Amino acid sequence: MNVLSIYTRLYLDCSRRALASIAKSAWTLLLPMGLFLALQLAGMLAATLGVLAGFVLGLVLAALGSCYLYFLGEVVANAKVQLSEFRKSIGAYFWSVANVLFVYWVASLILGMMLGHSPQTRGAEVALQLVALVLLNAVPEVIYQRHTYGGLATIQRAVQFLQANWLEWGVPNLLLLAVLWLAFSDGLGLLIQLGTAGRVLWSILFGSLLHVVMVFRGHLFAALDGSSHRQRMFRYRTAA
Repeated sequence: MNVLSIYTRLYLDCSRRALASIAKSAWTLLLPMGLFLALQLAGMLAATLGVLAGFVLGLVLAALGSCYLYFLGEVVANAKVQLSEFRKSIGAYFWSVANVLFVYWVASLILGMMLGHSPQTRGAEVALQLVALVLLNAVPEVIYQRHTYGGLATIQRAVQFLQANWLEWGVPNLLLLAVLWLAFSDGLGLLIQLGTAGRVLWSILFGSLLHVVMVFRGHLFAALDGSSHRQRMFRYRTAA
């Protein structure tokens, strides 16, 4: 078997595992939409708090991120989860998420101080976001599978994973990102013509698709992290 065949089998295996995991807790497909609506509501309420708005919104984002990562981790672990675990989920990874957000906030603050009111500020902010999108790509999986706590430690662990598996992780994630982008842009434009019902339907469908992608990523991370290319080749050749 060549390399392409081996990794195609690995990705298909992760896809099957993802669908089987979700089938045990199908209600979690609605979780991304519910958390997004909660974030929108929190944003509207925080807007009335003036200078405290950013701080409060950051705490809410950490809480909602912790909630999602908890249920995501349980689904990837093939556990059957219940909505009654919501209170537990909020604190499960709260500080892990908050610490990463704090590091990103400090980086953006330093960047803003260095550039001041320069015309290049906006471009630098976009560049920082793109760098974060790449370097922090595996942060969710590192948090709920490796249980890192400190912001810098989490980022370092995520970067190490990307250095070791940049191709095996990057190729499927780029393809999935393209699928999500097409669903986001084309799907929204189509369903928005249906009014409120179309928006709700689109939110459910896009959130469900995003959840499937995240569960797949979880299984892929578990398959790649801690194993070498040679070990994977041997494993799938033996299983053939």
